[in-house]
Amino acid sequence: MKGHAGRLALLALAVTIGYQTLGSLTLSAAGVVAPVVAPRLGHAPEAVGIFIGLAYFTAMLSGLASGRGVAIFGAVGLSQIALVAFAVALAGITLATLPPFNHGLYLLLMAALIGAGYGVLNPTSAQILDRNTPRGRKALFFSIKQAGVPAGVALAGLVLPAGLLWLDWPLTSLLIAACCLIAAGLIWFARRALEPERGGPPAAQTRPTQTARAAQSAHAAAATAPVPRTSGASLFRRSALYRIFRDPTLRWFVFASFGLSFAQLCFTTFLVSYLNLGLAHSLAASAGVLAASQLVSMGARVFWGMVADRWVAPGSLVGMLGIGAGIAMATLGLAARLWPGSVGIPLATLLAILTSITAMSWNGVYMAALAERSQPNELAAITGASQFVTFCGAMVGPVFFAGLIGAGLNWGDAWLAVALLPMLAGMAILVTYGRQAGPDR
Repeated sequence: MKGHAGRLALLALAVTIGYQTLGSLTLSAAGVVAPVVAPRLGHAPEAVGIFIGLAYFTAMLSGLASGRGVAIFGAVGLSQIALVAFAVALAGITLATLPPFNHGLYLLLMAALIGAGYGVLNPTSAQILDRNTPRGRKALFFSIKQAGVPAGVALAGLVLPAGLLWLDWPLTSLLIAACCLIAAGLIWFARRALEPERGGPPAAQTRPTQTARAAQSAHAAAATAPVPRTSGASLFRRSALYRIFRDPTLRWFVFASFGLSFAQLCFTTFLVSYLNLGLAHSLAASAGVLAASQLVSMGARVFWGMVADRWVAPGSLVGMLGIGAGIAMATLGLAARLWPGSVGIPLATLLAILTSITAMSWNGVYMAALAERSQPNELAAITGASQFVTFCGAMVGPVFFAGLIGAGLNWGDAWLAVALLPMLAGMAILVTYGRQAGPDR
């Protein structure tokens, strides 16, 4: 990449990975501080599962509405709104120690606010990157941006414990909120470059031609005309979800993301518990294994993006990663039986890394595949609709896994049960999407 186009692509990447990291940090914060903070607020630590579940549910809904939001505010403007929502929620949570705000419903409201912001991050970043990055590098740029997810989790694990020790949690939360507000302000200066039709000053606009004036008049007349009543079925036919249902390849691809996300959230939510309670390793060592797997996932996402740009079509690669994730998770579940008494931290780390480079590293390539099968002006809406299905898996997966353990299944067998889903998802993608290589534009 050279010249202005190269600088624009790097600017788009810096903006999107920046707010993706802050969003991931904000969403991960509750899980990191829950063991210490939740009892001080009068709640059990495991109640954080409800907090995270509601956040993902709200993210599903806001993702569906992101296409309309991008049309009104622009992709950059909507990402700024998301950052402000994070800041308001983080600041609002610090009030939970005060009598008027120490009710559980108030915390759930803050969770919904975080989720509303988090749900628009992928659609807006997809729009920004698809527009400002070269065609031959899209998978790489999408994957680098998605590395912001494990980066945010890693930051939460590093920054928040230190903040609890030195500053206490309210001040730490306020500092993260301030970072979100600063980022929202800085992004404003990139808006003119990334979305020139929205960022240019009014003075720069030229006098409309006769054709343009005619178009404006027609638009004004249409705006004042009575709006016909539409049924729910009619609205659905105009939605991005309907666009997904109509395309057989896209339909299977998106619904397979349910299984991939299901497995991914089970891995990040229960790996530490499995190593600590199932394999009898210390809590600190188990958390260290999770942190190592997240760091490796960052590099893996970038690597798979390069592979998708050069050698393997993005859709086919996602299918392969799904099958690999199933195999890796099954091996993780069988570890105690295959190597009884010898699943130490080195072996556990190796198995976690193998799972991480598959189950944790498909997201960027998946978004590049969506971009291949979407028109540029519909990518934000398609991503939001796809995310609705993906986040369903993220919401349901941990609940299902916890239900298996609660029903008496041992940790290893629970991993085996979960491993089936990404494996089937990967096979479905290879059968459907793998038949059609190349863009559908």
